[in-house]
Amino acid sequence: MSQKYSNRDNRKPEYSKPEYSVVVPVYNSEGSLRELYRRLSLVFHSLNVSWELIAVNDCSRDRSWKVLLEMAEAHQNVKAINLMNNFGQHNALMCGFHHVQGKYVITMDDDLQHPPEEIPKLISRIESGNYGVVYGQYKQKRHGWFRDFVSASVNDLISRITGSGYRVTSFRIMERKVVEKILAYTQYNVMIDVLIKDTVASLDVGHCRVEHHPRTIGKSNYSFKKLFWYAVNMVFNYTVWPLRLATLLGFFFSVLGFMGVILEIILYLLQGTPVRGWTSLFLAVTFFSGIILFILGIVGEYMGRIFLNVNQKPQYVVKELVTKNNNKPSVSKR
Repeated sequence: MSQKYSNRDNRKPEYSKPEYSVVVPVYNSEGSLRELYRRLSLVFHSLNVSWELIAVNDCSRDRSWKVLLEMAEAHQNVKAINLMNNFGQHNALMCGFHHVQGKYVITMDDDLQHPPEEIPKLISRIESGNYGVVYGQYKQKRHGWFRDFVSASVNDLISRITGSGYRVTSFRIMERKVVEKILAYTQYNVMIDVLIKDTVASLDVGHCRVEHHPRTIGKSNYSFKKLFWYAVNMVFNYTVWPLRLATLLGFFFSVLGFMGVILEIILYLLQGTPVRGWTSLFLAVTFFSGIILFILGIVGEYMGRIFLNVNQKPQYVVKELVTKNNNKPSVSKR
């Protein structure tokens, strides 16, 4: 907690609000967490600034929470938050945002592929350019060619959806006021980068080149399946593209069907050609039934998301929060 002392009191406060808050969603990363903290400490020590680490455990299946507990009990600037279930990376970030105290908020992954040593570049950029948000743009990604290709495709999709014209990454720095605006959004399905685009003008978003290191501990938690569903959720949560597709399909096949009827009438009147038999009818019914079910599925996806928001499904549920105040561990359970 922040404390004030008179000029006659030479004692320093044991803990004051940090200048930088680093928010890290954690999932199955027990092997990299201590090294992450060590390297972050060296970086901020070299900058001679105060900082805090807010690590949100997204219901990991390994010993990540135990490691975070030990870190929170050992270091005063670590807040360890344990979520009740797996809510996803962006929801975990929203949880962390509710606990930040710094003037600037940095988000990064837990696997050391975002080198902490690149943080000074983000800080320099946001301070010198007077930006509200700065993204770290990788010189070259180190996931492997297939994962890099899929990630680039998803990134292009995000750019098209937001209309921002720029690429985004999970290695970013934001002003506190931007985070406070983002926290006003309470829906269950959140995408941080879309919310940033809605709250920050493109001219106030900066970029800088950063390194991206290969993962040396554990394996990536983002499979092709997760990236695919991430893209699907992005489309259904923040666009009406599927509904427009359904409209276009309906219009196209209506016109096609009308033209087919006109053709049959012309052939019958000119040549006396009888209407074709049950095979063509069977195929037509099967095909158009599939189209109808496809469109109903699209509408159902939107209705399902409306249902979740109307019923106020929570973004996250905190099971336990551990932080060290006045040299004593403080545990808060929900």
